[in-house]
Amino acid sequence: MIEPTINMIGTQQVEEALKQLAKRLSGETRVLAGVPEGAGTYEDGLTLATIAAVNNFGSADGRIPARPVLEPAITKGAPQYQRLAEVMIPKVLSGEMTMTTLLEQMGQLAEGHIKQEITDLDSPPNAPSTIAKKGSDSPLIDTGAFRQSIRYVIAEQGDQIEEGL
Repeated sequence: MIEPTINMIGTQQVEEALKQLAKRLSGETRVLAGVPEGAGTYEDGLTLATIAAVNNFGSADGRIPARPVLEPAITKGAPQYQRLAEVMIPKVLSGEMTMTTLLEQMGQLAEGHIKQEITDLDSPPNAPSTIAKKGSDSPLIDTGAFRQSIRYVIAEQGDQIEEGL
């Protein structure tokens, strides 16, 4: 009786390649975009992150309405993040690119989307007294500090990251 046998040539190379692939894809690396706590302060001592949070979620007393920019920007950008991943993941798998590089590209894209959302947002409008005070009807742009403070960071699982919005 003849019994088939299978010999795999290069087993060690395949195992090593799989280990390297697992290493490139392992970890809980993530990209975060928003306003870091250390982004700066206004003259009155409030941090840019605090002002960003109040603008994004609204004030507790209801005098400043919510003008969300983070979630809408990321939601609108989702197809672009998906496409970037589809194009670049094969490069990560082949070793042409690191996962960190891909996340940096996604972070830059997210940063741009958030800044654009801040620029484009026009509702709810500013109160007439606010428009008169700052000379503009753009709800989230006065000095430009909030928009300029948008940053992304790459963080590993367990990294101590700077809090903010």
